[in-house]
Amino acid sequence: MRYLTGLVGAFLVFALSFALHIVGGATDQGWLFAIAVVLIYFSAAGYPAIAWLLAGRLPGDRWLVISGAAIGFILTVSAVRAANDRTFAWWQIPLAVAAVVLTSAAIYAIATHWRRPRSLRTGVST
Repeated sequence: MRYLTGLVGAFLVFALSFALHIVGGATDQGWLFAIAVVLIYFSAAGYPAIAWLLAGRLPGDRWLVISGAAIGFILTVSAVRAANDRTFAWWQIPLAVAAVVLTSAAIYAIATHWRRPRSLRTGVST
């Protein structure tokens, strides 16, 4: 059940970002549209890590990470295709793979860093 919570929760983050993008475009607020686009790319490329966080940081869960990576890849390719005048190009696939891997790794690294006790993060011994 926690897997489903993580995957659905990550999709809700993406869907809310997409809805914000529609609102920003419909109201002709460039700043809101720009923020929403950044959130769309972040939530699509970081989908596996966001799902992992929302599932409760399940240790060594390959199913969640693989499923999240597949969903994140599809969403990232779709977002890059939309930015390319809704035209598919060969470079979108390797870009999406790199974006999902790097963004998810960064989110994972930050999340694990923040979870450690403060004394271990700062190098100060107590």
